[in-house]
Amino acid sequence: MNMRKYLVKYSLEFLVIVMGISVSFYLDKIRKDLDNDALSTIIYQNLLNEINEIEKYAEEREFSFIKDLESLNALQNPSISGDSLIKLEKVKKFQLASFLNYRGFSPPNSVYNSIVGDGSLTYIKSIDLKKELNEMHNVHYYFINENIKDETDARKKIIEYFQINYPKIYLNGQFNHQRENEFYYKLKTFVDGDLTLKAYIYEKQVAMRLKNGGLKWYKESLSKIKNLLMIELSK
Repeated sequence: MNMRKYLVKYSLEFLVIVMGISVSFYLDKIRKDLDNDALSTIIYQNLLNEINEIEKYAEEREFSFIKDLESLNALQNPSISGDSLIKLEKVKKFQLASFLNYRGFSPPNSVYNSIVGDGSLTYIKSIDLKKELNEMHNVHYYFINENIKDETDARKKIIEYFQINYPKIYLNGQFNHQRENEFYYKLKTFVDGDLTLKAYIYEKQVAMRLKNGGLKWYKESLSKIKNLLMIELSK
């Protein structure tokens, strides 16, 4: 009988210990889940703040990219004369940047790089959000900048060709805003009559079109990311 008493007693004590440990683990899990949820919320908010910054930057870049390409299209268009070219306000403002220079693409990404670097990406629960973040920051960003590299290669060819074949207009027109109209007029005349120069400019145009297409995809991903972040923050 005493044996049975001891067995019941120790069984109850063991059960109490097991239940105590289970409750402790359960409460610890709840605490960790709450901590993780709080950390996820902070990450989502920081990402959303950065996405808003990227959105403004991308809008500005898109406007400039489009105007740059319009300028080269006008320069290459045989139906537009030299006189007509210098009267196009959209061309005069952006011509030098699109013809002899290029525009880079460096959106803010410190928050994203930080959460990838320190492993905080694991606190993002949405698979769709992780996918779009990768698409925008890596796939589309890479595509845009690879075409910018192609654009700069074409730009180098144009500058070298211009320096060898048209050194006077290159020296007199590139930084001389007082003789801007003369520069555009002569530039249009040379382009219309020089197939090699037109070919180099066309190479630059192709890279710029592809770059603009990549920016369109980038902005589509950006919009999806913004919506997904707002959904996560509303939970």
